[in-house]
Amino acid sequence: MLDNLNPTTIESIIRARRTEKVLCDPDAARPVPPDVAERNRNIVLQAIKTAGWAPFHYPRKVDGIAEPWRAHVLWYDAAHKAALHLRDELHVTSKGPRLAAACSALVLVTWLPECTDFQSQTEEKRARDEEHLAAAAAMVQNLLLLLTAHGMGTYWSSGGSFQTPEMYRYLGIPEAERLLAALFIEYPEMRDDSRERKPGSQRDNRCEDWIREVSL
Repeated sequence: MLDNLNPTTIESIIRARRTEKVLCDPDAARPVPPDVAERNRNIVLQAIKTAGWAPFHYPRKVDGIAEPWRAHVLWYDAAHKAALHLRDELHVTSKGPRLAAACSALVLVTWLPECTDFQSQTEEKRARDEEHLAAAAAMVQNLLLLLTAHGMGTYWSSGGSFQTPEMYRYLGIPEAERLLAALFIEYPEMRDDSRERKPGSQRDNRCEDWIREVSL
């Protein structure tokens, strides 16, 4: 199986992944047509499942699930309702409602710490939580690359207004979970260059000077 892998293709996908914020007013949102929604629903769900093959060191063992992450998927209709809820009910004025309104789908990736009380956190529990967080981040990167390979636009946000207790209750996310990534997804068929688009601010700041080869 590994003989069929093309390292050049994988490298191209990694380098092609880019951050791009797409924003629009919730009242100006353009619904995803049913055929486009169904076709891409299958792609996104399979990408999430495949992304879940990221490595994790310790089994988290919550609800019989070993993985230390969870994925909460909002398709267009749910994402748009969330945008309206943020704007009209919670009176959020930051970019959160506009990001949710512009996306084709939204995946909220959370991770499950073992200790939520910092005062009682032992060194062992802290080390395990660092492993859980690192594993969940690997899962997110897997998902970004898979969506990029399918020609989808993505933006990894830390979550902002989505990580408030009010939004957790609205979306039915258990309070023990911590939001790691709000992944705003743009289907290729839904790309609209008339919308406000902001590229990632760090793409042009990249270098390779952080590599150090050790000689002993």
